[in-house]
Amino acid sequence: MIKVQKGLPLNEPVTTEKVKTQFRDVSDMYEKHFLRELMKSMRSSVQESGLVKVNGAEKIFREQLDNEYVEKWGEKGGIGISDMIYKDLVDKFGERYGLKEHQAKPTGPLMLTEKDTLNMKRSYDKSTQKLEFQFDSLKKDQAGAVEAVNPWSGVLSKKVQLSADEYFLEVNHDNGLTSQMKFKGLAQPLKVNDRLETGDKIGILSQDTNEFFWNLKNQDIK
Repeated sequence: MIKVQKGLPLNEPVTTEKVKTQFRDVSDMYEKHFLRELMKSMRSSVQESGLVKVNGAEKIFREQLDNEYVEKWGEKGGIGISDMIYKDLVDKFGERYGLKEHQAKPTGPLMLTEKDTLNMKRSYDKSTQKLEFQFDSLKKDQAGAVEAVNPWSGVLSKKVQLSADEYFLEVNHDNGLTSQMKFKGLAQPLKVNDRLETGDKIGILSQDTNEFFWNLKNQDIK
């Protein structure tokens, strides 16, 4: 059970199944609205020949027929717009209504203090839904190297030594995300399929470059 929805009687709890149904109904409604507008646009682009005059009754019949087509398309799965809207609703409001687990904040991927300084660039690729962070100009307040750590618990899926002191690591996290990390320095003696807990040390950054790349994406997106 989750919190009571505003506007409903206090004795009527809102369940996850009810929220799913509401999300699906809203998604279907918007897809059908789009399809109706599409049908109207297609009809308006057809020029009447003038040989047979179309009366009001026939226009009403055509509109009803188009609505019936839209309903049948919806029953057969639609054209994918409803699924896209539904997924977006779950992504945005899923945690609030118990449709997906709370996404814990990452630990790291760099162990820094409030007195340490750095530059961070962030970019997002809509086509792959990949979020990229680039950290550079790292400066520690006290002597020592910056440690790289595992953001969330998971399993090491890739480890590649790109050069003598450059490494690429990929971790499939338990929360459904995948981290891809690249840095210069010294990597921990880890092996593919090793289990990593949140905050486990994965390497030490080179004090000469102090640069770190972190890509974050959903595991179900190739």
